[in-house]
Amino acid sequence: MRLTTKCRHAVTALIHLANRSNEQNTVSLAEISTIQGVSISYLEQLFSKMRQADLVIGTRGPGGGYRLNRPPEQITVAHIADAIDDRCREERLEGFNKSCPDKRNFAQDKWNEFSRELYLFLDTITLSRFVENQTPIQNRPEISLAQAIR
Repeated sequence: MRLTTKCRHAVTALIHLANRSNEQNTVSLAEISTIQGVSISYLEQLFSKMRQADLVIGTRGPGGGYRLNRPPEQITVAHIADAIDDRCREERLEGFNKSCPDKRNFAQDKWNEFSRELYLFLDTITLSRFVENQTPIQNRPEISLAQAIR
């Protein structure tokens, strides 16, 4: 599992939506484009995938835009990575479901184990963790990867 640039842009965009989740209005891609410094067409590709994964709801027309489809505490970084990066999901599933252990090598086994642990860790990080008015990151208790997956 890797966190691609697309995934990072998607997470950042959804954090912006999460910060505005108390408002009834949608957030336009133009607004997100200005904040992130990426093109609207690029964001359209990302939001299309996130809409298909039921992470966001889009509204067309004047005043249209996007909003989260669930509360921020129910959307994890792992959900976003799965929605955005098909290869990430395929690699994870392929690594977890190999049926011929004799043919795998040691390095691949370890990489699959690491990918699984990374995915499980990312599945513990919700958008609500980044929402304004939450405890600042520097004031949060340290959490290790091992603690997160227990």
